[in-house]
Formats: sequence, structure tokens, C-alpha cells
Amino acid sequence: MGSELKGIIAGMLAEFQKIISVEAAVGTPIEFEDKVLIPVFSIGFGAGGGGGATRKEKEGAGYGVGGGGGLSPVALIAVFKGVSGPEGLKVLSLKPSGTLDKIVGEALPAVMEKVSEMRAGKTAEGTKTEP
Repeated sequence: MGSELKGIIAGMLAEFQKIISVEAAVGTPIEFEDKVLIPVFSIGFGAGGGGGATRKEKEGAGYGVGGGGGLSPVALIAVFKGVSGPEGLKVLSLKPSGTLDKIVGEALPAVMEKVSEMRAGKTAEGTKTEP
């Protein structure tokens, strides 16, 4: 890899390093009624580069790099004023729930009830089960 390409890649990565920080992932707090809302973002980026030269030094060479990135809001942290401890915090997801999340969420209470019955040695009909 030519020294020119190394310099280009180093410069690009230095710029990405400036952009990607905790400050970028956690947004500016917003006061709203009895709470402070703190936005949380997901940050991603990608980069690539390559180059080549002919066997003859004077015929030329070519190098290139590219990159891109973005951030997406994923959650809000709500800090309730005057409420201390874990009760004073709530994380609100901004990602849409998937089908699996919905199925598990709906089935979980019934599954937990069955597990409790099994631990107590009872079946759904109320009879004792053999250990």
C-alpha cells in the first residue's frame, strides 16, 4: 500500500474519531414537565479503501477510499425530578417491537404461571404431580 493511501486512510479515520464519541451517542438533555429526557443514539460507520499500480513505475497507480456513517435514535432516558433511586429512571425504547418480542411478551405470563405450578407440584387441573 502506498504512503499516499496510508495518509488518506489515516486522515479519514481521524475525522471519524472526532465524530464518534459519547457526546454523539448521548444527546443533549431536554427538560420536559416533571422529567428530563436524554436521547440515546446508535452510531455506525464503515470505511474501505484500495489501490493498485502497474508493474511499470511510470505507467501510473490509483488509490481510493470511501466511508460513511450515521446515527439513529434508539431510546430516551427519562429522569423524573424529585424521585430518587431506580424508580426515578425509565428507559423508553424507540425501536419498533419485532414479532418475536410481541409473542414472547404475550406468552410470558402464561409460561411463568405454568412454571410456578410445576414448582408447587400441581398441574393445571389442580392435582399433584409425581416428582
